[in-house]
Formats: sequence, C-alpha cells, structure tokens
Amino acid sequence: MGASVIKIERPGDPDVARNWGTKDDPAKTASPEIFAKGHGGSSFTQFNRGKRSLVLDIQKPEGKAILKRLLAKADVFVTNVRGKSLTKHAIDYDTLKAEFPRLIYAHLSAWGRTGPMVEAPGFDVGAWWAHSGIMELARPSDSSAMPRQVGGIGDSVLATQLAGFIGLALYHRERTGEGQLVDAALMRSGLAAIAHPMAASAGSNKFVTGPLSESGGMGWIRETTELGERRTSISYFPFRMKCGQWIHMMDLVPERANPKIFKALGLTELEVMGPPETHTPDGMHLKRATAIIDKALSTKTWAEWKPIFAEHDVWHAVINKFENMWDDEQANANGAFVGHPDIRHKVVGVPILLSAHKAEPQGRAPGLGEHSSEVLREAGFSQEEERQLREKGVVE
Repeated sequence: MGASVIKIERPGDPDVARNWGTKDDPAKTASPEIFAKGHGGSSFTQFNRGKRSLVLDIQKPEGKAILKRLLAKADVFVTNVRGKSLTKHAIDYDTLKAEFPRLIYAHLSAWGRTGPMVEAPGFDVGAWWAHSGIMELARPSDSSAMPRQVGGIGDSVLATQLAGFIGLALYHRERTGEGQLVDAALMRSGLAAIAHPMAASAGSNKFVTGPLSESGGMGWIRETTELGERRTSISYFPFRMKCGQWIHMMDLVPERANPKIFKALGLTELEVMGPPETHTPDGMHLKRATAIIDKALSTKTWAEWKPIFAEHDVWHAVINKFENMWDDEQANANGAFVGHPDIRHKVVGVPILLSAHKAEPQGRAPGLGEHSSEVLREAGFSQEEERQLREKGVVE
C-alpha cells in the first residue's frame, strides 16, 4: 500500500518464519536468492514482501540509540514483544510516548495488556483458536476430535484488523497531532470473529447453543456433519456428490430454499420431509431428510449438478481445497492474487481494494540484514560508524 517498512531482527535470532521455507521446492520457492541463503521461503515472502531488513541489537546502548533515531522519523512502530521485555529495555509505550508524542505505537500480544494472563506466552493457536472458543465451535460434534488447526490464520486476521486501526490512529493524528497506543490482542480478535454465536449465547438463544431436541435450528455446538446423521437445516449444510466433491448449501431461509433444492433434485417436499405429523422436536425427521438429500446428490457428479443448480437458483458454494485456489477463476478475476517481477509466483493480495490505489507488492522479501547499511546511511551514520557498529555486534 506504499508504506516504507523496516523489519528489525536480532543478531543470531532472526524471525523464526525464515526457517519455515526449508521444505520449499527450490525450483518453485518464491525467491530463489533468499531461499539459497536460508533466509526464507514462500511463506516468508507472503508476509514480508517489500520490507527492508535491519539486524540490530537493541539490548546494547548503541542499538537502542539507533532505534530511537529511526523512531524520530517514523510514523508507526509495530512490535509483538511481550510487555515485560519492552519495559525492561525501556521501549514500552509509556516510555516512548514522552519522547515521541506523535508516534503511533502498535503492540500485538496474545492476551492483551491487562488481566491475569497478560505475560503468559501465546500464539494464534492458543489465544485465537483455542482460548476464544473457535476450535471447540468448529468441532463436528461433542464426541469428535478437535479440528485441525492451521497456524497463521489468527495472525492474518488480526494483522488486517490492526492495519485498519493504525489507519484510524493516523487519521486522529492528522486532526489532533497526537500519537497513541494501538493495542491488538489475538484473543480479542478471535472473539470478534465469533461475535454472532457469542451474542446468541449471551441471550441463551437455543437456536444456536441448545441441544438439538430444544433448538430446531443450527445447533452449532451439538450438530454433526457426518453423512446421514445431521438433524438441522437442509438449506445450510454441506453435502457430498458422486465425484467426492463437497458443496455447502447456503440459504438461511428454508422456506425459500427447500422448494428449489427439492425441484433441482427431482423430489417433492413430501418425499423429503415426510408428512407434518411425523416432524419431531428432536429433529429425527430432518435426519431422514438429509439422508435422502445425501443419497440424491450422490447420483451425479459436480459437473452434472452445476448447471442444474444454476437453472433452479440453488444457493450453494463449492468446498475447495485451499491449494487449488491458485487456479480458481473467480479469485483470479477478482484480484485475490498479485505478482511482482522479483517474486517467482503470485502471492495472496489484500482483502479490501481501493479505487484510488492499486495494491501490489513493492518487491520481494528481504534477506537477513540486506538493508542494514542502507537504513543506517539514511539515519545519518557514516561508513566508518557502521564499521564500528558491526565490530561491536550492534548491527549485522
């Protein structure tokens, strides 16, 4: 989006994400030059493209002085270091705001800045997925194992949210001249992601939280996605076709959706739902109904069902494998992926597009310390001063 970003890493302890590229195929990894040096693969490129790398030891007085010289010209400082370490090195918000009152100080943490867990370790798997309730909510049923967790999803969601609030803080500064703290927490981000079921649970809404015998609705906590076992909505659940492809029906209004589905499948409402007098509070009639739908859909492939669904306006979505999305026609037509001459393959772009600004990579990801000399020179350090700093291990 046009920002000049300096990524600061510690000597001997670089960003752990640089190690995640070791399993990349050298012939396909995003930046062969960076990969060959062990400085990162495609995943690192995804989140660090266009940044500059400075290796700096801020535990040394000279390193902290360099950091402060950079902060004097910076608009935003972003850190995910735990609060006690920031305070120990006197780079916490309360310390820096006195010296840099216009600085936007963005602090990312697992649990937030207050409360009994404030200094507990945490990543997105713990704070965003597990503690927030998302992982439990995603279980197919109470007897099922926990769903697999894919690292980085919570991080990506929170990063996007953080960018928006940094923008608000910058706008506030434009109007008032004041910098401020932007406090981002993975746990809060996770709770925000499930605000809908959270609000329903606060109201003891049995439509989403109660046992199936009481809910008659989505049964988010208790429902199972196993074929032939579901006892809730026909129009808002996944189904599998003959070829093995899954789709998700996605109409929240059964009265509108079900007639379309029945007609597309060549069935009548009576055949699927049974007589009204057979409908039971425990949802067993819906179990029978979903089993009938399962059987009907298993008679044709996705290629065969697709035009039929289109003809009858059946609201649905294909359940894709994420690795196949690179070739997805809609995603490519809609700007989901972007490229750059220095990046071997496309990367995932930003989720929100602006009409007056084209969002595209500014370059590949940086090698470790690739821009240390450049950043020091911009900060006013001479070549001799840089040589001395390197000898002392302050800069690499």
